[in-house]
Amino acid sequence: MRSSKLLKYTYSKVFAPATVSNAGPGFDTFGFALDRLGDIIEVRANNDKGVRISEITGDNGKLSKDIRKNTASVAALSLLKAIDADFGIDMIINKRMPFASGLGSSAASAVAAAIAVNSLLKNKLPDDQVLLHALDGEQIASAGDIHADNVAPSYYGGFTIVRSLSPVDIIKLPFSQSITCLIIYPHISITTKESRKILPKQVPIGTAVKQSANAGALIAGILTNDNNLISRSMIDSIAEPYRVRFIPHYEELSSLLLGHGALNFNISGSGPTVFSFFQNIKKAEQARVQILIKLIEIKMDADVFLSKVNQKGPEQLELVK
Repeated sequence: MRSSKLLKYTYSKVFAPATVSNAGPGFDTFGFALDRLGDIIEVRANNDKGVRISEITGDNGKLSKDIRKNTASVAALSLLKAIDADFGIDMIINKRMPFASGLGSSAASAVAAAIAVNSLLKNKLPDDQVLLHALDGEQIASAGDIHADNVAPSYYGGFTIVRSLSPVDIIKLPFSQSITCLIIYPHISITTKESRKILPKQVPIGTAVKQSANAGALIAGILTNDNNLISRSMIDSIAEPYRVRFIPHYEELSSLLLGHGALNFNISGSGPTVFSFFQNIKKAEQARVQILIKLIEIKMDADVFLSKVNQKGPEQLELVK
């Protein structure tokens, strides 16, 4: 391609991790990154302007190549517009996780795309700006609502708190690496747009106080490695009471896992994925065996996997001049 005053590299390949959001009492604010699961975005600079999606893999033909309707392309376009780019982008989207699953698939694509484009530049934008471009992409999957509890942990890794987006203020907590997360993904689809429609527009002050108390206590439990406090605090009084109706066999799965040492049982994002923390990998593996047996018994099609909280976040897989 012709020389660009903005580019240092011409090709970038980035992985961004899946996430759990709305973690316990942290509605729209708490989230954490997962290991292995995530999306990979490839971008190559060209002589045109704008973004062209040349290929999408792993989506079974479900995702649109319309650049206005794909979270990855919208994030890339947002960043290109901000820098008044004198180049364009060819993009390949590699989906390596289910979407409409409650695991932040749309956010992972948006984050990987924004980071990939930024990594091409001679003068890279700071993290807080790149995150906002990723959030521009994520919004199209979220009924236009602005919430970064998937984007933030996917971008920074670890367990994050979104205190503010104007200005950007993201806090990353030191999370115990002994704790293991067990994730159950039922093979049904629940979109963020659908799940937000059923939530109340207002909550009683008593509910707000309870949610705030549990959120503060959860942070204290994480910072002090107090598993009992974490367990007592993982209660969502705002969203989960309305969303459990969408999760098949919720009570049975909750009872089984809590009976086998789980610290909690909560919905990830808007569902249908649910998750539990265990104080160590051994307890999590034992519980996984019991869940797999239960899923056969109730004839429920679902994936079950274990993950530590991914402290690293996105990975730059390739970068070519």
